[in-house]
Amino acid sequence: MTRILLCLVCAATACVCASALAADRPRQPLDTPLVADLDADGTDETVRVRETACFDADGTSPPPCSPADDVFRTLVVEVADPCAAGQSGERSFTLSREMEFVSIGRLIDADRDGRARELAFELRAGASGRGVQAKIVSFKVGAGGCVAVRRTLFSYPRADSIGRRPKGSSFSTGSLQVKDFTKRYAGLELRTIESYVRGNDPGCCPTWQRTTLWRFDRANDRYRTYRTKLVRLRRGR
Repeated sequence: MTRILLCLVCAATACVCASALAADRPRQPLDTPLVADLDADGTDETVRVRETACFDADGTSPPPCSPADDVFRTLVVEVADPCAAGQSGERSFTLSREMEFVSIGRLIDADRDGRARELAFELRAGASGRGVQAKIVSFKVGAGGCVAVRRTLFSYPRADSIGRRPKGSSFSTGSLQVKDFTKRYAGLELRTIESYVRGNDPGCCPTWQRTTLWRFDRANDRYRTYRTKLVRLRRGR
């Protein structure tokens, strides 16, 4: 009887471990591609993630990557247009640099024309996700009748989208939120939250944090700051 019980316990433990090992990574924005007429030419385009490399215990391998949670991957965001159906079937171009996971990926009505055709995305990288790239992009019909970038309405982090660093500090990380934060301005606003570290700060615990709110300026076709606040974070003893 004891031997039977031990066998049952071992079998159950093995099943649990196998299930844990087989668990898929949590779903992310753009796991399901976005399909919409981005350039208003009457034909839908596709916004999707393209995997560039896969990493597991055995090393590096080419895509497609396993969905298992213990397999890491690098990726880019790209737009594909079936405008070249008579040639290769589609044309595509990349909107991002190589990162590791998607935290935001949605179509919004940034310019308040009543149609959600601008792309908002945020990608992150690094073990703690401190690497960040975020953009709001609008599109047009380009060469050969294919979709093209009309304008990058917002790009983060860049010199013109991060705040002035406090003396003796450096930019650590930041994040983007897209939401109707106030009724004072029509449409959606942006909020960036960024942190700054001093030379002796641990990565988890920055000294400063800045919150900035942005609204879309239709006259200048871009987002502009309307409020920013820098605070010194308290340190636990």
